[in-house]
Amino acid sequence: SDAATRARERARVMVDDDARRAYASNDDLRDAMRRLSASDGACAGISRVVSLGRSTNGEDVRALTIGRGARASDGDDGRGGLRFGFIGNMHGDEPVGREIAMEVGRWVCERATTTRETTSEAETRERALAKRLVNEATLFVVPTVNPDGFAAKTRGNARGVDLNRNFPYTRFSLPKSLSGRASAVGGSAGDNAKREIETALIMRWSEKWAMNGVLNYHEGALVANYPWDGNDDGSTSYSAAPDDATFRYLASSYAQAHPTMSKSAEFEDGITNGAAWYPLWGGMQDWHYVQTGTYSLTVEVDDEKWPSEDKLGAIVAEHVNASIDVCARALFGSVRGFVRDERGAAVVGASIVVGRDSAPVKTDARGFFAKPSEPSTRPVRVVITPPSNKRNVDTITHFVPTIDPTDGASIDVVFTPRSAPPGFLLLRVVAVVAFAVVAFLIRRSARRRRRVSVLSESLVNNVDVEKAIANRRGMTSSRSLSGL
Repeated sequence: SDAATRARERARVMVDDDARRAYASNDDLRDAMRRLSASDGACAGISRVVSLGRSTNGEDVRALTIGRGARASDGDDGRGGLRFGFIGNMHGDEPVGREIAMEVGRWVCERATTTRETTSEAETRERALAKRLVNEATLFVVPTVNPDGFAAKTRGNARGVDLNRNFPYTRFSLPKSLSGRASAVGGSAGDNAKREIETALIMRWSEKWAMNGVLNYHEGALVANYPWDGNDDGSTSYSAAPDDATFRYLASSYAQAHPTMSKSAEFEDGITNGAAWYPLWGGMQDWHYVQTGTYSLTVEVDDEKWPSEDKLGAIVAEHVNASIDVCARALFGSVRGFVRDERGAAVVGASIVVGRDSAPVKTDARGFFAKPSEPSTRPVRVVITPPSNKRNVDTITHFVPTIDPTDGASIDVVFTPRSAPPGFLLLRVVAVVAFAVVAFLIRRSARRRRRVSVLSESLVNNVDVEKAIANRRGMTSSRSLSGL
């Protein structure tokens, strides 16, 4: 395809520039991130380095944040806009993702900030895309989440736990028939019950930013893997997620943008459903999809684990273009917009469903949402449901005429209070008046009862009242008789 041809040409140029590439140590990664974001670095002014936390052995797990979010203060950056992550080295003995993630960040920064003149149409397009990513999105580059495993050249973390089996079970729990199989959870059967430090920090970071898409790089095959990874019965069979069509589209886009992945003899078109390849439980991509509305792909970047350094440059170059391509399609090809109330305030936590078979995504702190979607030339229904604290507004159904692969579809929604039915105001006035009349009658009756009570109490307490009345009556009678 044309995409694959362009990918091969770009990869050839990148390999020529970096014929032999060495694996970066943990210290090398830290220094490289610092240099990129420094005042004289390629990412100067459009990036910052943040810490996600420390590993079991105390290594700092960092993210290079690039784009619109990197220019704002912490706690506010990136919200109200598109967000995408590149995550490497979840398994310590699979280090190529470290290099790919860093090269993706460098690719974006160099093309977004360069002022060098060019006559190349391809380079002009790349620069325009890089600038669009920087201006409209926030990119998170996390080259390693398992620095301890990398240092030891082991799959698991410092405690020997497979981090990609350590996330909470979401849609599927581990079938009872597999509870004794260590391979199902990547270690001992109880590994999923205790959250590892590295797993917890990735979860906190993911929940904070709720990225629209993520690429998670692994090794041991050449394929783009998509949810579901798990299923109910433990069988090796297709397990379709609600957004199966969108996941297939994104995975296929990656495979086609890579020079050789789509030509795989093992995987049709270079893609696979996770459970159809081999089922697993407690993986990150299923957890991302359910918990944060993130469309996550697991990209197996090479058949060989820890390939030799003389192959590294070519492998990295082949995956950078595919990574950028899928990132752009997931973000700019999404259905996105803002949800506000009648006063213009952001509606947080509204639920958005695109099409018929789709899991909902939620609006963020600024009322923004973005739902990666496969392209469509026909109208697509979008259902926006208010959060539970908005009881006086109705669910809104909207139709977008098309979903463009490079521009998606944009909608802005305003929730207005539910209008009163005819005669409702008159009934409300009558009810208020009736309530006032009843309240008045109750108060007047209460006052009368209090007066009678006071008089009764006086009669009981004054024992001479009746005698006084009788005496007075007798005196009056005597006077009348004497007058006669």
